[in-house]
Amino acid sequence: MKRMAFLLISGILLASCASTKETKSTKLEKKVAEAEMIRRAVESRQYVIRLDKILTQGGGRADLVPKNNFFIMNSEIASVSLAYIGRSYFIRPISGINFNGQTTSYKMQSDPEKGLYNIQVEVEAGGNKFDFFLTIGTSGHCDISVNNPRIESTSYRGTLVPLTQVPEPTEDKKDRL
Repeated sequence: MKRMAFLLISGILLASCASTKETKSTKLEKKVAEAEMIRRAVESRQYVIRLDKILTQGGGRADLVPKNNFFIMNSEIASVSLAYIGRSYFIRPISGINFNGQTTSYKMQSDPEKGLYNIQVEVEAGGNKFDFFLTIGTSGHCDISVNNPRIESTSYRGTLVPLTQVPEPTEDKKDRL
């Protein structure tokens, strides 16, 4: 009886160890696939960064709603919607940074050893120039720093999501539009 119980417990233990190894390899495969997806999105300039934290120069930190705070890079066009906490060096106070602009400069450096992409983007919109400094990890986590002469430098944290290509409408759908 004791022998049978021992064999049963041993069988269960061996089965659980075998399934753990499969889980670890599956996790590794997912991680590699995610890193490749992030690499393709960054190199093609087709991504959205959903921001969930704001860090001010004074050491303040606040949580943000990611669906309302984002940085979209779509080739040469940048769309930005960010909350802002800090000083304004302008006549009117600023509570947010919201614009669609054209990129005038995009410099990317990758560091494969650390798994990081360092990107410097200059965006012009309505006569204003914004400098964005992005640090993106292969896991999708990223930091963004925003500089502009009219506001205090502010940093954000969030996650990168690759943009998916929107399919072109087919001929019959174009006729309905």
